[in-house]
Amino acid sequence: MSIDWSSLALVTLVTVVGTAFILAVVSAAARMLDAVHIKRQAGEVNGLHAAEVAAGFFLACAVGIVLFGLWLLIPYFH
Repeated sequence: MSIDWSSLALVTLVTVVGTAFILAVVSAAARMLDAVHIKRQAGEVNGLHAAEVAAGFFLACAVGIVLFGLWLLIPYFH
């Protein structure tokens, strides 16, 4: 039995990059939601709508990533 080290390295690299991407998307969503919360508490309306749109976009991306992962895992959907 022989281990294909290049394939193992590729799987590791894709896993690390994918995890970093998902973490960045979820962190951006949380950051935008926090910015909206802080602006609402301060009574600022300047830039509030843009932060809400950005938060919605990043949350939609996170939900899309979760649904794609479920689609990959559940054979019934293929």
